[in-house]
Amino acid sequence: MTIKTRLLVISLLFGMLPIVVMFMAGNQAGLGMNREFHNTMAIALMVTVLVGLLTPGIIRYWFFSNQVQKMKEFCQQVKAGRYDVLLHVPGERSTADSENELVDLMRDMNWMVHRIKVNESELRQVVTDLEQSQAEIQLQKQELEEVNAEQLVVQRQLQGRTRELTEAVAKVRNLLDNAGQGFLSFGEDLKVAGEYSAECVMIFNQEIKEEFVPALLYPDDKGQQVFLAALFKKIFREEDTFLRESYFSLLPEELQFAESYIQIAYKLINHPVDLERREILLILTDITQQREMEKKIQEEKNVLSMVVRAVTHYQEFSKAVKEYELFCREDLPALLLSKEPAAQKVNTVFRAVHTWKGTLGQLGMCRVAEGLHELESDLAKLRDETEGNIEQVDLLTCFVAYQPETLYSWLEQELEQLKKLLGDQFFLQDETIVVENCKLHQLEEKIQRLLSPYQARIFIDELHRLRYKPFGDLLNMFPEYIANVALNQGKEISPLVITGTKTLVDPLTYHDFTKSLVHVFRNAVAHGLETPDERLEAGKEVSGRISCNLEEDGANLVVTIADDGRGIDDTLIRKLAVTKGIYTEAAACDLSNDEIVQLIFADGFSSAATANELAGRGVGLSAVKHEIEKLGGHIEITTEVGKGTQFTFIVPLTIGGPQDEFDISRLGEQVVSQAKTFLKDEFGVLSQGISEMEASSGVVTMRNISTFIDIKGAFAGRLMISADEALVKRLANCYLDDSTTGSYEKTWLESAFAEFFNTTVGNSLQQLPEWQEEIDIGTPVTIWAEGASAKYRAADIYSWKLITDLGKVQLSLISFMGKDGDENGACVSC
Repeated sequence: MTIKTRLLVISLLFGMLPIVVMFMAGNQAGLGMNREFHNTMAIALMVTVLVGLLTPGIIRYWFFSNQVQKMKEFCQQVKAGRYDVLLHVPGERSTADSENELVDLMRDMNWMVHRIKVNESELRQVVTDLEQSQAEIQLQKQELEEVNAEQLVVQRQLQGRTRELTEAVAKVRNLLDNAGQGFLSFGEDLKVAGEYSAECVMIFNQEIKEEFVPALLYPDDKGQQVFLAALFKKIFREEDTFLRESYFSLLPEELQFAESYIQIAYKLINHPVDLERREILLILTDITQQREMEKKIQEEKNVLSMVVRAVTHYQEFSKAVKEYELFCREDLPALLLSKEPAAQKVNTVFRAVHTWKGTLGQLGMCRVAEGLHELESDLAKLRDETEGNIEQVDLLTCFVAYQPETLYSWLEQELEQLKKLLGDQFFLQDETIVVENCKLHQLEEKIQRLLSPYQARIFIDELHRLRYKPFGDLLNMFPEYIANVALNQGKEISPLVITGTKTLVDPLTYHDFTKSLVHVFRNAVAHGLETPDERLEAGKEVSGRISCNLEEDGANLVVTIADDGRGIDDTLIRKLAVTKGIYTEAAACDLSNDEIVQLIFADGFSSAATANELAGRGVGLSAVKHEIEKLGGHIEITTEVGKGTQFTFIVPLTIGGPQDEFDISRLGEQVVSQAKTFLKDEFGVLSQGISEMEASSGVVTMRNISTFIDIKGAFAGRLMISADEALVKRLANCYLDDSTTGSYEKTWLESAFAEFFNTTVGNSLQQLPEWQEEIDIGTPVTIWAEGASAKYRAADIYSWKLITDLGKVQLSLISFMGKDGDENGACVSC
């Protein structure tokens, strides 16, 4: 409804209302029938209608026509998009109550247009920004499309390269998996990395991802795990290449898993991704077949040695075989079942086994000698564990694994080897050797093929020495024997010539006695004769002399064995007698010199603390005395310190065991002696004494801190010294000139201990000048590994213990030299 229409309705309504009122009032007044009243009312009605029709137009024109037109024009311009126009507002001034609504509306319209203009400007700016952003987005879209295209190209190249790398990796893995070797790597956490070759699974019989490497190599040996972990950590942290290689040299080069021998090589490599990190690569090679072949070759060498000795010393060989059979089948069973005290039985068996080991070993029967050595070790263990209080049941239990049939079976195996090489007729006659010429020729060819030229020449020469009948002939093995002992001891000796009577004797009667003389000859060389330098200092000839003379004295045969060596020191014998508890100090002082010297023939009396296949049990000279007393004879000793010793065996009328080519134990004894002196003189550390220990199953135990020095040259081996922390701190105090007892970094302690050991070994070599040109000493390497241990498979180990005021010191000498003079290597077994 328009404003005009509304005003018309209002005017008519308010104009008609008074007429209606007047008409009603006239009717009530009685004028309803008056003609003039009706005419007047009609005229009023007509006027009212006319005024009502005219009034809206007049009002609209009077009040709104100008403003409304302006407002309409204003709105049309705004509609056309012009926001800079303004309505002219009359300048009327009025109060809020009398404000012209139309003026107020015009003001509001002007404000609205202003806001629209402002908003338009802002919108235009927003639109501009949006357009700019759209352009940038479009540009970025274009760039992204270009980058995406490039990425697609790179992705296709990467996919191609990935395929090539995958194929290369597959080829390498296939190569490694079929190379017959195991490859694995690990980092500083000592855990196997995820990638390793298939051979590793075969070697360890399990998947090894994330396995702890020391435990993988030594699953049942915690000491070895500690040792390896300490070494690996040292290798990862060490920056010096030379020292790092020295630590690598201490790692095991060979392991034994069940029946397999695994050789290990180590290489330090960079991590394939993080080049700042390093890993250790292990290369595992199964060398079981190689070891089996080496074992067979060594067995053949042993058989050849036995064959040569059987041919060249047939009488002794034949008698030894018969007597050993009698010992196994009759003597040993009768002795075990006799009513003698068990302790006395052990001593008797001990002497017999010790002598048989030496006799058969000297004849080249290595298998029998090794078995008897094991029996001897078990008897020694039994005696030590029971402290001499041995029961019969203990003795019989010990012999469960050493039945007489077992002992004799060792000999039977050796004899079968002889029969294969020499023929069955070799054993047909007691006094005559029957060997076919073709067999001897084959034997000589085999000797030349398997042995070194020097060894082959010795054995072939001995094949022609076949008969021994006079008493002197029973001793003919000793000249060569003592020459070898002297060579092993680093001593020079004139050839032994057996002089005197050629009295023929019954070999069966004197066989045991002549066998036992091996102990006398050996002691004369090992303990009687001095080194060349010692002899020169004493004004003697460089070459020592040992003589053996045979004389008949009525019904007796006098056998005299003499040397021009250092003599027997009765003071030392007294001290040993007190130390071993044989006599009290007072009782020992009361004995005469002759009585003291006679103690060397007592059971268990020995100056050696460690037993080997030759000596150290304290039964050697005891066996000599036992055999001569069986014959009704006796022994006289004449000795003078610095001049020599003479043994005179008066009887009513030795054959030693195999010797090592190089007696390296002298170096160990010298080192531990020098260590004791050095600790006392330079560091004020007193020691109670030195004791020699027998290594258990080839295991070297360690204390808090240990230093290793490798030895090369004429001898291949390793020296290890291990000590408690308190002692090493004292060394560090002195080296650093620090009077405090404060704490030191482990590296300082390791350096101090390495310097101490290096100086000690150097001082020791100065005391052994004949060795200085023969062996080379490596650089000391030190590790901190308390409770660790190292196990060496093919090594002879000599150990000494030194107890000081500040803890214990242990020295171990590990020999990698085999009995044939070959180097076995630093092989370690699980």
